[in-house]
Amino acid sequence: MEFKYGVWHGTSTIKGSDGRYLGEDNAIPAFYCETIPTEYHLCKFGDSRDGKQYNMTALQDMMRIWPELMILIDRYRNYYRCLFDIQSDRLTTADLFIFSKLLVASTAYLIRNRKIRYKHGHVPAEFTSQTKLVAGVFMIGRTMIERGHDHFNDSEPAKADVLYEYADKHHILISPRDKDFACAGSIRKIKELIDVMIRGWESETSSTIQEDILSTVDETYRFAFDYGLLDLQLELTINYAEVVILEALLNDETHSLSADHKQRITDHVANNFSCEFLDLDSISRHKNKLKLLTGKLEIDLPEPTIRFEKGISFQDFYFNYLEQIRILAFDLQNRINTLLDIEPLKTLSLKKVNKRLNIVPKDIFNLLTKAGN
Repeated sequence: MEFKYGVWHGTSTIKGSDGRYLGEDNAIPAFYCETIPTEYHLCKFGDSRDGKQYNMTALQDMMRIWPELMILIDRYRNYYRCLFDIQSDRLTTADLFIFSKLLVASTAYLIRNRKIRYKHGHVPAEFTSQTKLVAGVFMIGRTMIERGHDHFNDSEPAKADVLYEYADKHHILISPRDKDFACAGSIRKIKELIDVMIRGWESETSSTIQEDILSTVDETYRFAFDYGLLDLQLELTINYAEVVILEALLNDETHSLSADHKQRITDHVANNFSCEFLDLDSISRHKNKLKLLTGKLEIDLPEPTIRFEKGISFQDFYFNYLEQIRILAFDLQNRINTLLDIEPLKTLSLKKVNKRLNIVPKDIFNLLTKAGN
Protein backbone atom coordinates (compact mmCIF):
# COMPACT_ATOMS: atom_id res chain seq x y z
CA MET A 1 0.00 0.00 0.00
CA GLU A 2 2.71 2.48 0.98
CA PHE A 3 4.64 1.99 -2.25
CA LYS A 4 1.61 2.20 -4.52
CA TYR A 5 -0.37 4.95 -2.82
CA GLY A 6 1.65 6.38 0.08
CA VAL A 7 0.38 6.72 3.64
CA TRP A 8 -1.73 9.77 2.78
CA HIS A 9 -3.74 8.20 -0.02
CA GLY A 10 -3.72 4.82 1.68
CA THR A 11 -5.19 6.32 4.83
CA SER A 12 -8.01 7.88 2.83
CA THR A 13 -9.40 4.36 2.36
CA ILE A 14 -9.78 3.79 6.13
CA LYS A 15 -13.22 4.18 7.66
CA GLY A 16 -13.53 6.42 10.66
CA SER A 17 -15.77 6.05 13.69
CA ASP A 18 -18.68 7.56 11.74
CA GLY A 19 -18.44 4.86 9.05
CA ARG A 20 -17.17 7.34 6.47
CA TYR A 21 -13.86 7.08 4.65
CA LEU A 22 -11.23 9.48 5.94
CA GLY A 23 -10.67 10.71 2.40
CA GLU A 24 -14.35 11.67 2.10
CA ASP A 25 -15.13 12.62 -1.53
CA ASN A 26 -11.40 12.69 -2.37
CA ALA A 27 -10.61 9.13 -1.28
CA ILE A 28 -8.01 7.41 -3.49
CA PRO A 29 -8.43 5.00 -5.27
CA ALA A 30 -11.66 6.60 -6.50
CA PHE A 31 -13.77 3.47 -5.98
CA TYR A 32 -13.53 4.17 -2.22
CA CYS A 33 -15.72 7.24 -2.68
CA GLU A 34 -19.04 6.01 -1.34
CA THR A 35 -22.31 7.85 -1.66
CA ILE A 36 -23.17 8.57 1.98
CA PRO A 37 -25.92 10.97 3.11
CA THR A 38 -24.13 14.28 3.63
CA GLU A 39 -25.28 17.83 4.31
CA TYR A 40 -23.54 20.36 2.06
CA HIS A 41 -23.43 24.14 2.49
CA LEU A 42 -22.16 26.92 0.26
CA CYS A 43 -19.00 28.68 1.47
CA LYS A 44 -19.38 32.38 2.23
CA PHE A 45 -15.86 33.05 3.43
CA GLY A 46 -14.93 35.63 0.80
CA ASP A 47 -11.86 33.77 -0.35
CA SER A 48 -11.14 31.31 -3.17
CA ARG A 49 -13.71 28.92 -1.67
CA ASP A 50 -16.52 31.48 -1.83
CA GLY A 51 -19.64 29.98 -3.42
CA LYS A 52 -18.31 26.41 -3.40
CA GLN A 53 -19.92 23.61 -1.45
CA TYR A 54 -18.37 22.10 1.65
CA ASN A 55 -19.15 19.05 3.77
CA MET A 56 -21.18 20.37 6.70
CA THR A 57 -21.60 16.88 8.18
CA ALA A 58 -17.86 16.37 8.59
CA LEU A 59 -17.44 19.92 9.93
CA GLN A 60 -20.11 19.41 12.59
CA ASP A 61 -18.45 16.16 13.68
CA MET A 62 -15.12 17.98 14.12
CA MET A 63 -16.55 21.00 15.92
CA ARG A 64 -18.21 18.80 18.55
CA ILE A 65 -14.78 17.69 19.72
CA TRP A 66 -12.63 20.66 18.65
CA PRO A 67 -10.84 21.24 22.00
CA GLU A 68 -10.12 17.51 22.28
CA LEU A 69 -8.64 17.52 18.78
CA MET A 70 -6.35 20.43 19.65
CA ILE A 71 -5.20 18.64 22.83
CA LEU A 72 -4.49 15.50 20.79
CA ILE A 73 -2.49 17.39 18.15
CA ASP A 74 -0.59 19.24 20.88
CA ARG A 75 0.37 15.96 22.56
CA TYR A 76 1.76 14.60 19.28
CA ARG A 77 3.49 17.96 18.72
CA ASN A 78 5.35 17.65 22.02
CA TYR A 79 6.58 14.20 21.02
CA TYR A 80 7.59 15.53 17.60
CA ARG A 81 9.70 18.28 19.20
CA CYS A 82 11.41 15.69 21.41
CA LEU A 83 12.07 13.40 18.44
CA PHE A 84 13.89 16.14 16.48
CA ASP A 85 15.27 17.91 19.56
CA ILE A 86 13.57 21.18 18.58
CA GLN A 87 14.47 23.92 21.05
CA SER A 88 12.29 26.63 19.51
CA ASP A 89 8.74 26.84 20.81
CA ARG A 90 7.44 27.30 17.23
CA LEU A 91 7.68 24.94 14.27
CA THR A 92 8.91 25.84 10.79
CA THR A 93 7.11 25.12 7.51
CA ALA A 94 9.42 22.13 6.97
CA ASP A 95 8.44 20.88 10.43
CA LEU A 96 4.74 21.32 9.64
CA PHE A 97 5.03 19.20 6.49
CA ILE A 98 6.81 16.36 8.30
CA PHE A 99 4.57 16.67 11.38
CA SER A 100 1.35 16.54 9.34
CA LYS A 101 2.65 13.42 7.59
CA LEU A 102 3.41 11.78 10.94
CA LEU A 103 -0.02 12.65 12.30
CA VAL A 104 -1.63 10.85 9.38
CA ALA A 105 0.80 7.93 9.72
CA SER A 106 -0.18 7.64 13.37
CA THR A 107 -3.81 7.10 12.42
CA ALA A 108 -2.81 4.65 9.70
CA TYR A 109 -0.62 2.76 12.17
CA LEU A 110 -3.57 2.23 14.52
CA ILE A 111 -5.41 0.44 11.72
CA ARG A 112 -2.49 -1.26 9.96
CA ASN A 113 -1.02 -2.67 13.17
CA ARG A 114 -3.05 -5.81 13.80
CA LYS A 115 -2.27 -5.79 17.51
CA ILE A 116 -4.49 -2.76 18.09
CA ARG A 117 -8.21 -3.44 17.97
CA TYR A 118 -11.10 -1.01 18.05
CA LYS A 119 -14.82 -1.53 18.13
CA HIS A 120 -16.13 -2.32 14.63
CA GLY A 121 -12.57 -1.82 13.30
CA HIS A 122 -12.88 1.98 13.42
CA VAL A 123 -10.40 4.28 15.10
CA PRO A 124 -11.90 6.82 17.56
CA ALA A 125 -13.47 10.02 16.30
CA GLU A 126 -10.57 12.12 17.60
CA PHE A 127 -8.08 10.30 15.37
CA THR A 128 -10.29 10.28 12.28
CA SER A 129 -11.09 14.00 12.56
CA GLN A 130 -7.45 14.83 13.27
CA THR A 131 -6.45 13.16 10.00
CA LYS A 132 -9.04 15.10 8.03
CA LEU A 133 -8.01 18.38 9.65
CA VAL A 134 -4.29 18.19 8.94
CA ALA A 135 -4.88 17.25 5.27
CA GLY A 136 -4.95 20.93 4.34
CA VAL A 137 -1.70 21.70 6.18
CA PHE A 138 -0.01 18.79 4.42
CA MET A 139 -1.23 20.02 1.03
CA ILE A 140 0.08 23.53 1.70
CA GLY A 141 3.54 22.11 2.40
CA ARG A 142 3.42 19.80 -0.61
CA THR A 143 2.51 22.68 -2.94
CA MET A 144 5.33 24.82 -1.54
CA ILE A 145 7.80 21.98 -2.16
CA GLU A 146 6.57 21.43 -5.72
CA ARG A 147 6.82 25.14 -6.51
CA GLY A 148 10.11 25.54 -4.64
CA HIS A 149 8.64 28.47 -2.71
CA ASP A 150 10.85 30.47 -0.33
CA HIS A 151 8.21 30.25 2.40
CA PHE A 152 9.11 26.57 2.73
CA ASN A 153 12.17 26.53 4.97
CA ASP A 154 13.60 25.26 8.24
CA SER A 155 15.23 28.50 9.33
CA GLU A 156 12.35 30.56 10.72
CA PRO A 157 9.05 29.92 12.52
CA ALA A 158 5.98 29.45 10.35
CA LYS A 159 3.09 31.95 10.47
CA ALA A 160 -0.54 30.86 10.29
CA ASP A 161 -1.69 34.02 8.44
CA VAL A 162 0.99 33.63 5.76
CA LEU A 163 0.22 29.93 5.24
CA TYR A 164 -3.51 30.57 4.96
CA GLU A 165 -2.99 33.36 2.42
CA TYR A 166 -0.72 31.06 0.41
CA ALA A 167 -3.33 28.30 0.48
CA ASP A 168 -6.05 30.70 -0.65
CA LYS A 169 -3.92 32.19 -3.44
CA HIS A 170 -3.06 28.78 -4.86
CA HIS A 171 -6.57 27.29 -4.36
CA ILE A 172 -5.17 24.53 -2.15
CA LEU A 173 -8.29 24.27 0.03
CA ILE A 174 -10.41 23.23 -2.94
CA SER A 175 -11.09 19.62 -3.91
CA PRO A 176 -8.54 18.39 -6.48
CA ARG A 177 -11.18 16.06 -7.91
CA ASP A 178 -14.19 18.39 -8.13
CA LYS A 179 -13.50 22.13 -8.23
CA ASP A 180 -17.07 22.89 -7.09
CA PHE A 181 -16.28 21.53 -3.61
CA ALA A 182 -14.03 22.99 -0.94
CA CYS A 183 -12.51 22.11 2.41
CA ALA A 184 -14.85 22.84 5.31
CA GLY A 185 -14.06 25.31 8.04
CA SER A 186 -14.07 29.04 8.59
CA ILE A 187 -10.95 31.11 7.96
CA ARG A 188 -10.63 31.67 11.71
CA LYS A 189 -10.74 27.96 12.56
CA ILE A 190 -8.32 26.95 9.83
CA LYS A 191 -5.84 29.57 11.05
CA GLU A 192 -6.37 28.35 14.62
CA LEU A 193 -5.53 24.79 13.60
CA ILE A 194 -2.35 25.90 11.79
CA ASP A 195 -1.38 28.04 14.79
CA VAL A 196 -1.84 25.12 17.20
CA MET A 197 0.43 22.99 15.03
CA ILE A 198 3.01 25.82 15.03
CA ARG A 199 2.85 26.98 18.65
CA GLY A 200 0.90 24.37 20.60
CA TRP A 201 -2.43 24.49 22.38
CA GLU A 202 -3.12 27.00 25.13
CA SER A 203 -6.74 27.63 25.93
CA GLU A 204 -8.66 28.96 28.90
CA THR A 205 -11.55 26.72 27.89
CA SER A 206 -11.56 23.62 30.06
CA SER A 207 -11.84 20.36 28.19
CA THR A 208 -11.35 16.71 28.90
CA ILE A 209 -10.19 14.00 26.57
CA GLN A 210 -10.60 10.31 27.27
CA GLU A 211 -7.59 8.82 29.04
CA ASP A 212 -7.56 5.81 26.72
CA ILE A 213 -7.01 8.18 23.77
CA LEU A 214 -4.01 9.79 25.44
CA SER A 215 -2.71 6.39 26.52
CA THR A 216 -2.91 5.20 22.92
CA VAL A 217 -0.78 8.16 21.82
CA ASP A 218 1.77 7.56 24.58
CA GLU A 219 2.03 3.83 23.84
CA THR A 220 2.16 3.93 20.05
CA TYR A 221 3.68 7.24 18.92
CA ARG A 222 7.26 5.87 18.68
CA PHE A 223 6.23 3.05 16.36
CA ALA A 224 3.75 5.23 14.48
CA PHE A 225 6.40 7.90 13.89
CA ASP A 226 8.90 5.24 12.74
CA TYR A 227 6.26 4.02 10.31
CA GLY A 228 5.59 7.55 9.06
CA LEU A 229 9.28 8.39 8.65
CA LEU A 230 9.93 5.21 6.66
CA ASP A 231 7.00 6.01 4.38
CA LEU A 232 8.18 9.60 4.03
CA GLN A 233 11.64 8.35 3.06
CA LEU A 234 10.04 6.12 0.44
CA GLU A 235 7.97 9.01 -0.90
CA LEU A 236 10.87 11.48 -0.99
CA THR A 237 13.11 8.92 -2.71
CA ILE A 238 10.53 8.48 -5.46
CA ASN A 239 9.94 12.24 -5.76
CA TYR A 240 13.66 12.89 -6.02
CA ALA A 241 14.04 10.21 -8.70
CA GLU A 242 11.29 11.90 -10.71
CA VAL A 243 13.14 15.21 -10.54
CA VAL A 244 16.49 13.64 -11.53
CA ILE A 245 14.94 11.92 -14.56
CA LEU A 246 13.06 15.05 -15.68
CA GLU A 247 16.21 17.12 -15.30
CA ALA A 248 18.14 14.62 -17.44
CA LEU A 249 15.46 14.67 -20.14
CA LEU A 250 15.39 18.47 -20.35
CA ASN A 251 19.19 18.65 -20.39
CA ASP A 252 19.50 15.97 -23.08
CA GLU A 253 21.93 16.80 -25.84
CA THR A 254 22.71 13.22 -26.83
CA HIS A 255 19.70 12.72 -29.12
CA SER A 256 19.73 9.05 -28.09
CA LEU A 257 16.00 9.33 -27.37
CA SER A 258 13.95 9.88 -30.51
CA ALA A 259 12.14 13.19 -30.86
CA ASP A 260 8.80 11.35 -30.93
CA HIS A 261 9.52 9.40 -27.74
CA LYS A 262 10.80 12.47 -25.97
CA GLN A 263 7.70 14.45 -26.93
CA ARG A 264 5.40 11.70 -25.73
CA ILE A 265 7.22 11.58 -22.38
CA THR A 266 7.01 15.39 -22.13
CA ASP A 267 3.27 15.34 -22.90
CA HIS A 268 2.76 12.55 -20.35
CA VAL A 269 4.59 14.51 -17.65
CA ALA A 270 2.60 17.67 -18.45
CA ASN A 271 -0.65 15.73 -17.97
CA ASN A 272 0.41 14.04 -14.73
CA PHE A 273 2.54 16.63 -12.94
CA SER A 274 2.67 20.37 -12.46
CA CYS A 275 3.41 21.97 -15.82
CA GLU A 276 6.13 23.94 -14.00
CA PHE A 277 8.13 20.72 -13.88
CA LEU A 278 8.87 21.18 -17.56
CA ASP A 279 11.06 24.16 -16.70
CA LEU A 280 14.63 23.49 -15.50
CA ASP A 281 14.59 26.39 -13.05
CA SER A 282 11.39 25.11 -11.42
CA ILE A 283 12.81 21.60 -11.24
CA SER A 284 15.93 22.97 -9.56
CA ARG A 285 13.88 24.84 -6.92
CA HIS A 286 11.78 21.74 -6.29
CA LYS A 287 14.92 19.64 -6.00
CA ASN A 288 16.39 22.02 -3.41
CA LYS A 289 13.28 21.70 -1.21
CA LEU A 290 13.50 17.92 -1.38
CA LYS A 291 17.15 18.16 -0.33
CA LEU A 292 16.17 20.44 2.55
CA LEU A 293 13.75 17.78 3.81
CA THR A 294 16.01 14.81 3.29
CA GLY A 295 18.87 16.68 4.96
CA LYS A 296 16.69 17.36 8.01
CA LEU A 297 15.69 13.68 8.08
CA GLU A 298 19.27 12.51 7.42
CA ILE A 299 18.23 10.57 4.31
CA ASP A 300 20.75 9.77 1.59
CA LEU A 301 19.21 10.59 -1.77
CA PRO A 302 19.64 8.07 -4.61
CA GLU A 303 21.90 9.71 -7.17
CA PRO A 304 22.26 7.87 -10.53
CA THR A 305 25.42 5.79 -10.86
CA ILE A 306 25.66 6.73 -14.55
CA ARG A 307 24.84 10.05 -16.22
CA PHE A 308 22.70 10.64 -19.28
CA GLU A 309 25.38 12.19 -21.49
CA LYS A 310 27.18 11.63 -24.79
CA GLY A 311 27.90 7.94 -25.25
CA ILE A 312 25.18 6.91 -22.75
CA SER A 313 21.71 6.23 -24.10
CA PHE A 314 18.58 7.27 -22.23
CA GLN A 315 17.65 3.60 -22.05
CA ASP A 316 20.90 2.71 -20.24
CA PHE A 317 20.60 5.67 -17.88
CA TYR A 318 16.93 5.07 -17.10
CA PHE A 319 17.03 1.35 -16.44
CA ASN A 320 20.20 1.66 -14.38
CA TYR A 321 18.57 4.30 -12.18
CA LEU A 322 15.27 2.44 -12.12
CA GLU A 323 17.07 -0.59 -10.72
CA GLN A 324 18.59 1.55 -7.97
CA ILE A 325 15.14 2.86 -7.01
CA ARG A 326 13.65 -0.64 -7.18
CA ILE A 327 16.22 -2.01 -4.71
CA LEU A 328 15.81 0.92 -2.34
CA ALA A 329 12.00 0.92 -2.50
CA PHE A 330 11.92 -2.86 -2.02
CA ASP A 331 14.04 -2.53 1.12
CA LEU A 332 12.01 0.39 2.55
CA GLN A 333 8.67 -1.33 1.92
CA ASN A 334 9.88 -4.49 3.63
CA ARG A 335 11.13 -2.49 6.62
CA ILE A 336 7.62 -1.00 6.81
CA ASN A 337 6.06 -4.46 6.53
CA THR A 338 8.32 -5.74 9.33
CA LEU A 339 7.23 -2.85 11.55
CA LEU A 340 3.59 -3.71 10.84
CA ASP A 341 4.17 -7.47 11.20
CA ILE A 342 3.09 -8.03 7.59
CA GLU A 343 4.48 -10.64 5.22
CA PRO A 344 7.49 -9.24 3.32
CA LEU A 345 7.33 -8.53 -0.40
CA LYS A 346 8.79 -11.27 -2.55
CA THR A 347 9.43 -9.07 -5.57
CA LEU A 348 9.07 -5.50 -6.76
CA SER A 349 9.31 -5.33 -10.54
CA LEU A 350 10.80 -2.54 -12.65
CA LYS A 351 7.41 -2.24 -14.32
CA LYS A 352 5.77 -1.37 -10.99
CA VAL A 353 8.51 1.12 -10.15
CA ASN A 354 8.10 2.77 -13.56
CA LYS A 355 4.35 3.04 -12.95
CA ARG A 356 4.91 4.58 -9.51
CA LEU A 357 7.38 7.13 -10.90
CA ASN A 358 4.88 7.94 -13.64
CA ILE A 359 7.56 9.64 -15.75
CA VAL A 360 7.82 7.29 -18.74
CA PRO A 361 4.41 6.22 -20.12
CA LYS A 362 3.66 2.53 -20.39
CA ASP A 363 3.95 2.32 -24.18
CA ILE A 364 7.40 3.95 -24.24
CA PHE A 365 8.53 1.81 -21.29
CA ASN A 366 7.52 -1.34 -23.17
CA LEU A 367 9.37 -0.19 -26.29
CA LEU A 368 12.51 0.54 -24.28
CA THR A 369 12.23 -2.85 -22.60
CA LYS A 370 11.92 -4.65 -25.92
CA ALA A 371 14.84 -2.69 -27.33
CA GLY A 372 16.92 -3.81 -24.36
CA ASN A 373 16.09 -7.42 -25.08
